[in-house]
Amino acid sequence: MPKTHIIYNVTISVEENQNSNWLNWMLNEHLRDMMGTGCFLGFRFCELHTEQDLGPTYTVQYELASKEDLDRYEQKFAANMRAKGGQKFGDKALAFRSTMTVLAKGELRDQ
Repeated sequence: MPKTHIIYNVTISVEENQNSNWLNWMLNEHLRDMMGTGCFLGFRFCELHTEQDLGPTYTVQYELASKEDLDRYEQKFAANMRAKGGQKFGDKALAFRSTMTVLAKGELRDQ
């Protein structure tokens, strides 16, 4: 089996009255800080749409080359990154974290 990548997924629910401030912080600070750790290959930042009205909800999928990179992030950077968000937004932006192993990926081209 070819070398797999790891996805570190963070899903965040943001209170409506904090949505604009939170988006600005994510786009201008947090994502840059996360990439600055050197642990991640890249990210995908998305607005989540569901059948239920959950309010503003987003997901960030950070791609890592290995489990070791995820472990390094968790050991050296995660507590500080989470604390920054917590200090700025408290319980106004709640995050749920998970990891996924990429088994295969592809693209559709020239349909």
